[in-house]
Amino acid sequence: MCKSFMVVGAGVGQLPAILKAKELGYFVVTVDRNENAVGMSYADVAYPIDVMDVESIIQVAKKHKINGVMTMQTDLPVPTVGQIIDSLSLPGNGLMIAKTCSDKVETRMRFEKKGVPQPKFLFVNNIDEIKAKIANIGFPCIIKAPDSSGSRGVTKVNENCDIEKAFLEAQKYSRSNRILVEEYIDGLEIGAQAFSIDGSCVKVLLHNDTVSSPPYMIPIGHSFPFIDNNNTDRIEVAVKKAVEALGIEQGPSNVDLIIDKTGNPYIIEIGARIGATCLPELVYYYSGINWVEATIKSAVGEVPDITQKKHNPVAAVIIDSPQDGVFQGYSCPDEILKSPKLLEFEVTVKKGDNVEKLRKGTDRIGKIVVSDESVSKAEQIAMEYKNEIIIEIL
Repeated sequence: MCKSFMVVGAGVGQLPAILKAKELGYFVVTVDRNENAVGMSYADVAYPIDVMDVESIIQVAKKHKINGVMTMQTDLPVPTVGQIIDSLSLPGNGLMIAKTCSDKVETRMRFEKKGVPQPKFLFVNNIDEIKAKIANIGFPCIIKAPDSSGSRGVTKVNENCDIEKAFLEAQKYSRSNRILVEEYIDGLEIGAQAFSIDGSCVKVLLHNDTVSSPPYMIPIGHSFPFIDNNNTDRIEVAVKKAVEALGIEQGPSNVDLIIDKTGNPYIIEIGARIGATCLPELVYYYSGINWVEATIKSAVGEVPDITQKKHNPVAAVIIDSPQDGVFQGYSCPDEILKSPKLLEFEVTVKKGDNVEKLRKGTDRIGKIVVSDESVSKAEQIAMEYKNEIIIEIL
């Protein structure tokens, strides 16, 4: 009998896991509250269950005797995955680890205990507390929801008059009603895709990030290889220390960090899952490592192949809507679609879908992935291609 594998969530972000698990020969089970989610039709069996309905999902997992479970590109289902792992004694990171990674306050406290380099921080429950304590952080600072994902509820604040708006934005996305206030580190925002085996962080792939303008500061693109070779070693050391401080046992970690002007790394946050914004695609095109396949194999107790096979310069940028409204269509020049530099192009919305101007990570409506002779040229051509696409909105 073939092994049974569960993917928690069936949206666009989970589709690569569903398809790869099928390709590897697993019987694939998926759950999503949206019965029309794109991945539902690709799985062998799909259940319209909210990813937060843990007990119902565990019953499904037991029914199908799953051998492994994962989610990717979003933090929301990570605790659910942890509870499934604990309940069925599966390989992977259990609920305790998942909770620590999914709650930025808990992450900050663990980093503080383990001596991981990070920004100064405090957490509050109301606006009055922020106003009373903000001097301990100073301006500018970052106000964010500590238990959200996809850059929801994250705002850069420059002065007192910005606090209330930022607090209310964070509060919309905070399930715990706590709000996190962090020191703003003036420097280069980058990221890392890390992989752990048996409690050790054994692979770190640093990447460059492109972030939207304040106040929302949404990741809109990534590229490989990392451009700052002078500080690579100490950044990798900091990433490994942070991943292991959180107790991540197996599989991928998505790491956000900032390098200050003197080259010092500050860990911003870590998700115990594969990164979003085209990161699994970029890892593959850059290194030859299939990050999704490695995660699946790790989740069923196998040792994955994470040997780097190449070093191709690549870049990706998301496509987003110029305004709120109803998507009508798009046009893209033929020379772009036929370009040998274009690796992937996709628009994930259809005519009649409601779309929003970029305020959070989930507002993306497509992607462009390219390769060129250098990372700077790849980044440039990705943005040039994006700017040639016309999005029609009513």
